Amino acid sequence: MKSPSIKDYYNSIIKKAKSQKNFLSLLSGNVISQIIPFLLAPIIARIFTPVDFAVQANFIALIMLISSVAAGRYEVAIVLPKNWRKARAIATLSFILIIIVSIFSNVLLLLKDVVARLYNDNILPQYLWLVSISVLIVASYNTFHNIGLRYGLFKNLSYSKIAQSTFGQLMIAAWGYWQWGGNGLIFGWLLGQLLSMIYLFVVIKQKTNFRPLWNFKLIKKVAKEYKKFPLVNSLHILADTFSQQFFLFWLITFFFGSETLGFFAVVVKYLRIPIQLIGNALSQVFYKEAVQTYQNRKSLRALYLKNFKTTLIFAIPFLLIIGLGGKVLFTFYLGNQWTQAGIYAQYYVLSMFFLFIVSPVNSLPLVVDKQELHFALSMINYVLSLGTIIVMALLGYSFDTILIVYTLVQSIIYAFIGIWYYHLACKADKKII
Repeated sequence: MKSPSIKDYYNSIIKKAKSQKNFLSLLSGNVISQIIPFLLAPIIARIFTPVDFAVQANFIALIMLISSVAAGRYEVAIVLPKNWRKARAIATLSFILIIIVSIFSNVLLLLKDVVARLYNDNILPQYLWLVSISVLIVASYNTFHNIGLRYGLFKNLSYSKIAQSTFGQLMIAAWGYWQWGGNGLIFGWLLGQLLSMIYLFVVIKQKTNFRPLWNFKLIKKVAKEYKKFPLVNSLHILADTFSQQFFLFWLITFFFGSETLGFFAVVVKYLRIPIQLIGNALSQVFYKEAVQTYQNRKSLRALYLKNFKTTLIFAIPFLLIIGLGGKVLFTFYLGNQWTQAGIYAQYYVLSMFFLFIVSPVNSLPLVVDKQELHFALSMINYVLSLGTIIVMALLGYSFDTILIVYTLVQSIIYAFIGIWYYHLACKADKKII
């Protein structure tokens, strides 16, 4: 029997989101949840300092690193089985693993001094007592989210995203106004996560007949049947989270200090908003169309070029506006203390431009079954880009210079990956003939 894969997961989601209405429900929640932080940014950025944002960025990166694999990625498999008992067993297994990992994450409390030395920062260790509960909340939310997907609760999933963003950002702004300092950023974010998790728990309890299944024989069976998720997919997500957030933020903090990371973290946060909004919307549509195109033996190359042209319409203005006016925009919108972030944005936008172009079609290797090679290319990207930072920092270069070179390296890699995607599409078309 073939072990279910992450491709089966995406296919299952598309099948469950039968109508355009359901897709739009999910999309609208993502859009609003991204727009709210952007609208409140001028207030929040004027209340908190770059150092406050740096501590929050490092804390969230640590939580995301652990919570992304806390359930062994079994939570992703909840939507796959036709048998409801199996789905309940997978969910139960997910929660068992989450509780175990959350408890073990308390080990970090014993490593406060080590963390302080690693980050050259005495503030972050003060929040390590929150790691266990944060992992429990975030990982549980992810599991409830997939249970909601199985039941087709698309509107409620959308509402949970909106609640998470709205409540979290409002609490951050309120606590900042009450002069809680950096505490407001972390506690506000955590309460937003908690509210959305509780909301989904209540909705699932009221609208579905879902209950945990304490059949350990069946739990053991599904753990084995869906072993690809902890053995393969968890490595992918762990490598991605480690490289793009946790390790990258640590490097910047260690070599250049918390203030520099604060500027950079804000740049990443706001430059990724259009990519997440537009790119994710295009990506959902592309994956569905690509699967149908490939199955019906039609041209993937034509579909790729169509999406490439559509993405350029959004990506080119994004590049020009930030590339030419990033410093002015960040200073005007966020305040004078964020001028340096605007300069970093002008350097970094080229990398985001190429990411903008390739992200809507990044499911193509999934369609043509080239996930392993795709993962290898991602690892090369991480090694080269992060290696650039390490080597140049050790040689004594300034962060501005390193960011420019880092951006160029990532841009070249993203461009190469985009060309590889095109090659995959052309190769698939040759099989039609």
